[in-house]
Amino acid sequence: TLIELLVYMGIFSVMMLLATSSVFYLQKIIQSNNQNYYAKSLIYQNLNILQQHLNTSRVQITEGELRLYSETGDVVVTQRLDHNQLRNHYGDKNFVISENLDIQEYSLVLTAKNRVLKITISWLDSRGKQQSITEELIVINHIL
Repeated sequence: TLIELLVYMGIFSVMMLLATSSVFYLQKIIQSNNQNYYAKSLIYQNLNILQQHLNTSRVQITEGELRLYSETGDVVVTQRLDHNQLRNHYGDKNFVISENLDIQEYSLVLTAKNRVLKITISWLDSRGKQQSITEELIVINHIL
């Protein structure tokens, strides 16, 4: 009857409310994961570029700035943190690696007798939480 119909409608609306809220919550989680994947993808692309140059370069770290030198002593690549953005400088070209990232930390350390470059990059994700990546790149041809 009418009372049963109202009870069933109430139960159905509560179930639909739970279902839609869980779908929106899952969508938010997926969006956050996609943004984190995008950020890590940008950082790993940059690390791949650096690793290619490390095969034939001499490495120097000065005041948080990474410089890669060729055999002739010319600067090949310079990378630094500039206004919370990673900036690469190649000869006469200058571009930002992490355009949509809010990088909080960029630290560089040479270890293992200057044969390993340890890079730590931290950034704020879309939720405002700090994410971090630490990678070690091998300096294959460290020119003395």
